[in-house]
Amino acid sequence: MARTSTSVKRTRVRANDRPLRVLRIHQSGVVSSWRARDRELRARGVDVTLVSAARWNEGGRDVVCEPGSDDFVVIARTVGRKPNLCLYDPRPLWKALRSGPFDLIDVHHEPCSLATFEILVLRRLAGAAASVTLYSAQNIFKRYPPPFRWMERKALRTAAGVHVCNEAAAGILRRKGFSGPIEVIPLGIDVERFHPEPSPNAQAGRLAIGYVGRLESYKGVDVLVDAVAGQRNWRLDVVGDGPMAAELRRRADPLGGQVAISGGIATEDLPAVYRSFDVVVIPSRETPTWTEQFCRVAVEAMATGVPIVASATGALPEVVGDAGVFVPQGDPVALRCALAELAADPARRRALGQIGRASSQRFAWAAVAERQHRFYEAILA
Repeated sequence: MARTSTSVKRTRVRANDRPLRVLRIHQSGVVSSWRARDRELRARGVDVTLVSAARWNEGGRDVVCEPGSDDFVVIARTVGRKPNLCLYDPRPLWKALRSGPFDLIDVHHEPCSLATFEILVLRRLAGAAASVTLYSAQNIFKRYPPPFRWMERKALRTAAGVHVCNEAAAGILRRKGFSGPIEVIPLGIDVERFHPEPSPNAQAGRLAIGYVGRLESYKGVDVLVDAVAGQRNWRLDVVGDGPMAAELRRRADPLGGQVAISGGIATEDLPAVYRSFDVVVIPSRETPTWTEQFCRVAVEAMATGVPIVASATGALPEVVGDAGVFVPQGDPVALRCALAELAADPARRRALGQIGRASSQRFAWAAVAERQHRFYEAILA
């Protein structure tokens, strides 16, 4: 769909005999496994250059970018630790922009962010003719204060298209006046690494419950601890770290070892952790400024064949679908009842796990890259 605008866009038309050239800027390129999207795009013939932060906090711990064999990665230092408030060292960005010509510049940042504004300014100064695509996950309508509101407006006027990771984000962009192409492209995982393994026969009544993620108040882990308290045949393992860790340990102490809080773990150990659970719980609750935008933990659990109990909030119903059971947010009684039903019915747990494994294939990196590639080609068409 063509976008009408009073602004003039400089769009470069590539020759048919050369591959599509894309410059992607994404701070989370520090995580090697998340560069799989770029590797898959390159395998499809797209000439991708990725600018990544040199160091970024992912899952509560700082990750250093180590390109390894990914020779398409350009590392740039960043200032600021929040996605919307960070800036890149402009020198690697400038060098990357001048290494073109590129057909597309894919800015994997919110339209309102300082990084997006910085990249658009450098693009203009460098005289780059490439079209620009943006990314958004923001699924709560927000009117930002100046100058962020002005930066967002300028970015949306410049963009030839936007890819989002949930349907609500697309609706918000429309409310803000963006009339160009919007494509819902989920985040991806390695479905071969996160795979089920045969497990011993589950016993009715017994339940190994897992939580994986940040320990923040909005994640609702305190609700989960309250839900499992006193259930003798249930064990809860909380895997993660964050500001609520000390408070959660205080809550767990009187439960006599029923709840274990193990802290963060290495990414390579996650598949085995998921396989040790009978069910994964995602008890998130909305705040005025936050709700679940995607939840990669849900997809990892689904790929590993583990059923999910989740709050009916944010993008969770959209992502999990029929692979889980949904409960009202912030309600430990409802959560306890849902877990009790699954504890009593191992066959249903197995069925939900099978549904999740099948559904997870749409989040495989190859599937994600295919949709990204089609989006790029549609923009240039």
